[in-house]
Amino acid sequence: MKKKVMITGAGGQVGSQFSSVLNSLPYDVFSYTREQLDLTNYNAVSQEVARCHPDIIINCAALTDVDRAEHNEKQAYTINAYAAKHLADEARQIGAKLVYLSTNYLFDGNGDVPYKEGDTPAPINIYGQSKLLGEQFIKRAMKDYFIVRTSWIFGLTGKNFFHYVLAASQQKLPIHIVGAQISSPTYSDDLVSITTKLMETENFGTYHVTNSGTCTRYEFAEAILNLANYEGILQKVDTSSQSAMRPAFSVLAHQELHSLRIKPRHWKEALSDCMSLKSGVSDGKL
Repeated sequence: MKKKVMITGAGGQVGSQFSSVLNSLPYDVFSYTREQLDLTNYNAVSQEVARCHPDIIINCAALTDVDRAEHNEKQAYTINAYAAKHLADEARQIGAKLVYLSTNYLFDGNGDVPYKEGDTPAPINIYGQSKLLGEQFIKRAMKDYFIVRTSWIFGLTGKNFFHYVLAASQQKLPIHIVGAQISSPTYSDDLVSITTKLMETENFGTYHVTNSGTCTRYEFAEAILNLANYEGILQKVDTSSQSAMRPAFSVLAHQELHSLRIKPRHWKEALSDCMSLKSGVSDGKL
């Protein structure tokens, strides 16, 4: 019998990728965009969980716009923390596993050594604080969870830095980039692939799932343009252009993945694959 998987936030970058991948695998998939299922409508959520009775719930629904969260604190906590808590309570009651997508922005970025899963979080913006509270609620509510922290997600679907750089370069627009922040770009395909492997195990806990290697946003943009053979006008800007503070260094160590003998590939290799797929789509080959 196929396992049943419920995906919230399926209209977003990661949620849509999960939906696409899992529909091609032996799962019965129930996907919900924000319009189809608002996680802040607790009654509706409870009804859908009861109707689907999933074996696994993947919570991709979140307010991920960091600057918007800074100006909409109540909304950020409502979606990223309290709605996540309710979904965790529902998962526990039916014995379902829960996957919760979290963030590298849980850390303050004052160090220069990759953060391990057990390091103490110290978020410096509302987005990170709301996601941390979501993690804490889940840990208190249940044991069968996978908290998956990730960073700088890019891919063919959704709005992300990859598309922003390519679109701006094609329009001959200056590409304004904060040059001082360092992390690890993460290909959505790899994020979903690794998380799918995790959720089929009983190795519950917190994981850092990014591609390996590090760079600045500026170096990431350079790599995108070089692979696309585009000429772009890259301009470094300071953090004053951002409403919310970001950690200067938010690289995540893969200690728990390595313990399972999972080693994410380098972000440059993943970026090359993403660019090849984009070229295939543009040429009508896919």
